[in-house]
Amino acid sequence: MSEYLLVRTNGQITLPAVTRRKANVKKGDLLQAVVEQDGSIRLVPKTAVDRALAEKYQLEDVAWAMKERGRAPGPNGVQV
Repeated sequence: MSEYLLVRTNGQITLPAVTRRKANVKKGDLLQAVVEQDGSIRLVPKTAVDRALAEKYQLEDVAWAMKERGRAPGPNGVQV
């Protein structure tokens, strides 16, 4: 399926409803625009992640890995 999109004055485009339905894109979804070497643009769905939550789990993962290796983590979850 191929559709033409018009780039507006401020650089915005509108994805036609048929395209959004086929790609399961909903209002508020996050898309990454990837410019390929040939100049084509690919839109990739992404999931937004809460940075504080991601950092918390990352520190927990580090602490777990260190425990598995027999090292004790420091007070913030990382070996000092």
